[in-house]
Amino acid sequence: MNCTVVRFLYDQFHKLNDEFSRCIGDRGEFRGIFERFRRRHQAISRSVQEADRFLMITNLALFCGEIANIVLIVYTAIFHQNYIMSFGAQAAVVYLTWLGVNVLALSLAAALAAIINHIVSNT
Repeated sequence: MNCTVVRFLYDQFHKLNDEFSRCIGDRGEFRGIFERFRRRHQAISRSVQEADRFLMITNLALFCGEIANIVLIVYTAIFHQNYIMSFGAQAAVVYLTWLGVNVLALSLAAALAAIINHIVSNT
């Protein structure tokens, strides 16, 4: 769900930025209705604030959960190697896969936040 919301907001800001850029002439003069762009920007910015409000809890849970999982996996892999290896190489592969998935999810959440921050700061 977070990806969908971020992608929607990113597309809205990107469209607004493209349309605004097309209204600026070669010598920097503005051809268009500036008030329309201001209102659209405000509406999209309000949407970002609303999305931030309802995604804040899920993002917090995601970050805390993923960090806790990563710490747990690394701790288990370091201090309980013999137990893991008693199940064979397949257990080690499962732990590495689990670690990779958690790191990927954490990176994705951080990247989505960075994308929105970047597009908002550039418009």
